[in-house]
Amino acid sequence: MIPLRILIIEDDEALLPILEEAYRVVFECHGYTPVIERAVTVDEARSLAKAGKGQPYDFVSLDVNLGHRQLTGIDVLDTLKRFRSAWMVALLTGVETDSTLDKTVGRAKGDDLRKQLRRDAYARFPAERLLVVEKPAPTTPKKEAAVLLANRIEQIALVFMEVGRLRYVFRPIDVTSLERVPQPKGQKGKRTFIETSALHWQIRFDCGEIRTLPNLSGFKTLHYLLSRDRSISVTPEEALAIEPKAERAATKPKPGEDPVATYFEAQGIAWRELNQAEQDKLIRAALSLKFNRYRELRGFQDEEDISTSEESELNRILRELGPLADAAEIAYQRMKPTERGDSDAWGINPSVLAQNDLHGGGANYDQLGDDRRGKDSPAAQLFRARMKRVKDCLRENGFAEMAQHLEDYVMSTGANWSYNPPEGVEWTT
Repeated sequence: MIPLRILIIEDDEALLPILEEAYRVVFECHGYTPVIERAVTVDEARSLAKAGKGQPYDFVSLDVNLGHRQLTGIDVLDTLKRFRSAWMVALLTGVETDSTLDKTVGRAKGDDLRKQLRRDAYARFPAERLLVVEKPAPTTPKKEAAVLLANRIEQIALVFMEVGRLRYVFRPIDVTSLERVPQPKGQKGKRTFIETSALHWQIRFDCGEIRTLPNLSGFKTLHYLLSRDRSISVTPEEALAIEPKAERAATKPKPGEDPVATYFEAQGIAWRELNQAEQDKLIRAALSLKFNRYRELRGFQDEEDISTSEESELNRILRELGPLADAAEIAYQRMKPTERGDSDAWGINPSVLAQNDLHGGGANYDQLGDDRRGKDSPAAQLFRARMKRVKDCLRENGFAEMAQHLEDYVMSTGANWSYNPPEGVEWTT
């Protein structure tokens, strides 16, 4: 059975338990386990809508006339959209045929609501996730009204099941466009265009909007993970097979392309003549001059208690650290959870730094180094680097919640990687 959070917003206290029972029976028949909350006033409904941010309702049944002189269910709908606190909404109302609305909001506003209800509703919530459903009229005989209501709730449930498949989307699409053919320099002639196709990705996470992003190295790896059976893990070598050849060649950087080596050689240090232990020692020494202040400022930043001047100072330190900035961040992340001493924070492998593949320890490595510390294979290094790029790109494009979701549920317990989301998260890929 699939868990389902439902919010019913209805001011008719006689109808409320009838709706609750009807929704429970119908959704249980379709394999769901409903957990139902209620609201009977506009203020209650808006308060629950705001509280639903970050933990949205799967389905909301919303009345329009909620007994308030100024505010209606349309205002609640606006709050649900703004706080992204509902996946699907059914506007279950009788205002289009019910003249008693005038007693609550006045004749003029009542007329406006009756005429513009659907237009206003679809302007405030994504159309593909909103239904406007008419309640049985008050004059309908009781038995007939019960059958009508049951049928309409069944229709709502069927639509919910259909649109639910698009709640989590990560799928490739081909985008076709016209591209101008460049002419030889100095020549003029008729402009010629050719049709070109490029890979893009449609993405939606939870109750956000679908957006389309250009292809990024790493999106294929993520698509591979999300589309596989949850019981199957993926080796870095398998994931590497679907990535571009140019990236696979990066497993062995050419001399001079290592940013850490460049950093030290610019200071007159023969970096490549040092062994790994000596290189680690140099990195620790270079970071130690600024690390304590960096750690303090990053702590303020995490607590959202950093001033403008402190943020400027942090940015200056990052610029001064250059390619060692990632190493400082990893050392900070390693020390933060358990407040370990400095000596535990510096297990930094320069080859990992060169791959821009920095991560925070644990039993997530697939090899052992000479010093018996965990160490990634080249394929695992690239896997981590790709996932880091993907998450950074998602955050930059407004998918911070999805990036955090990947942080929490894409994990390694050694050589293999797996994606193990909470129950109810199914991706359309």
